[in-house]
Amino acid sequence: MAAVAQPMQTAPPSVPAGRERQARSSWRMTALAYLLLLVLGYLLLTPVVTWGQRRLDDLRYSFPRTTQLDGFVGHGEEGGEPTHLMALNLRGQVSLVEFPSGDPAQTRAFAGPYVVGADGPYGVPYLALQDVNGDTQADLLLQVRDEVVVYVNENGTFRLITPVERARLAPPGAHGR
Repeated sequence: MAAVAQPMQTAPPSVPAGRERQARSSWRMTALAYLLLLVLGYLLLTPVVTWGQRRLDDLRYSFPRTTQLDGFVGHGEEGGEPTHLMALNLRGQVSLVEFPSGDPAQTRAFAGPYVVGADGPYGVPYLALQDVNGDTQADLLLQVRDEVVVYVNENGTFRLITPVERARLAPPGAHGR
């Protein structure tokens, strides 16, 4: 007897209906498990990251949050010693302390803004010196979160900027937006 090779006709494998439903169900359960794992990881890691950030800020800025800056602002610096400025966030109330020419006998304190919210005491106050009104004297800028408070350097001291002065500093067309 001779063997003759003929192509075989193959039918697609038939999958019982129950197995197809089981495969689809397994895929959905796996996706749901990954989603629950992702949400659980987020809920557990967020407090850990927040706690770690606070401890890092404790090392950088201490508690209560404090920053310092030295600069020549024209307040009794004839001896060549710069003025020392400090910003202190004490329980959500920012205070500024100025030591003209580094002399503690001439210390001045200025009330700053309140930092609202549950994390108010943890807001870091940043200081900068910049001439914002064009009078060639360095003005003091205090930033806490996204808010910047300007203290104008005038008559040997700092004072809060007025709304009229602030309007003059705003770029043209910024009022109607």
